[in-house]
Amino acid sequence: MIFLVIALGFALLVAIFAVQNTELVAINFLAWKFREISLVLVILGSSIVGAVFMFLLGMVKQLSLYRKQRELQAENKRLSDDIIRLEEEVSSVNSVEESNVEINETGETDN
Repeated sequence: MIFLVIALGFALLVAIFAVQNTELVAINFLAWKFREISLVLVILGSSIVGAVFMFLLGMVKQLSLYRKQRELQAENKRLSDDIIRLEEEVSSVNSVEESNVEINETGETDN
């Protein structure tokens, strides 16, 4: 929530800055040349391109985290299943040992 408030505040500041700078300027970028374009358009366009770029980077990170979370959940499930299986094995070994102890105490043989 605080991030949204800060982002909206920053957007408001950029909009105010853009509206106060209405001169016409010439822009040269790589092979493109723009003559007499409003500085408002340059500022707002740059801000929008930057926001979209940051959004895309954020989405890549979110997808990476989602994939990692899915892997960890699968590993957690596998390990939980292993624990249950091992507990069952320990329980069955203990019950066999208890029955052997009972047989030995009554004097019967293991034949």
